Amino acid sequence: MAEGSGLICPAGYTAIHLDAVGSTNAEAFERARQGATSGLWIVARRQTAGRGRRGRLWTSEPGNLYSSLMLRDPIEEARLGELPLVVALAVHDAVAAALPPFTRADLTIKWPNDILYGGAKLCGILIEAASTPEGRVVVAGIGINCAHHPDVALYSATDLAEAGYPTEPEAMFALLAAAMARRLAEWRAGDFSSLREAWLSRARGVGEAITVRLPTREVTGIFSGLDSEGRLLLRHDGGLEPISAGDVFFSRS
Repeated sequence: MAEGSGLICPAGYTAIHLDAVGSTNAEAFERARQGATSGLWIVARRQTAGRGRRGRLWTSEPGNLYSSLMLRDPIEEARLGELPLVVALAVHDAVAAALPPFTRADLTIKWPNDILYGGAKLCGILIEAASTPEGRVVVAGIGINCAHHPDVALYSATDLAEAGYPTEPEAMFALLAAAMARRLAEWRAGDFSSLREAWLSRARGVGEAITVRLPTREVTGIFSGLDSEGRLLLRHDGGLEPISAGDVFFSRS
């Protein structure tokens, strides 16, 4: 596991660049246990045990950006549920900055934090938390398909090179680190309402029929926005149901 730097970070953040690692999230938690300060990025050329939500395998060959940001007690615990949407906004900002302006309308967010280009998955985000004697540690893992993408049956995927805008992982990281610092500062400085509106303006499927796959059931209804805590609001025959976590499927996806 060769270790280096050379990555561009905004003030208050540091980065470690690894050749290979099992999982950038796992490495970030390990560095936290070793006493690393908040704001540490772990970036790897490839992952040998990358994973997505619900333990799904995440293909991690060289050419894409594999990164995780470690934060210690980023905000009061009652507001931690907002973080996935804040992170999604930052990733959207970063990818948009790598695209020509006329293409950015094709870049959307699928609740809560998948980034889509032309309706296909371009980025994945996995946020995990753990309690330590020093406080809560939160790690945001972010994978951005720069040069290639996995072939999966569950959803369509794409990458920046396939879209016609190849971007080196190091350049993508510089955009991501800057965007994340801005969005986290905005989040900590005020309430969630402005970020919620920004997220909604970039969201796919608001006002449309969707199906949400939950651990024990599936429910279909109209995606009616977000509540004040960032939960998806689904309108169906039973009324307006707030949903904290689930897999969203669009009627034509």
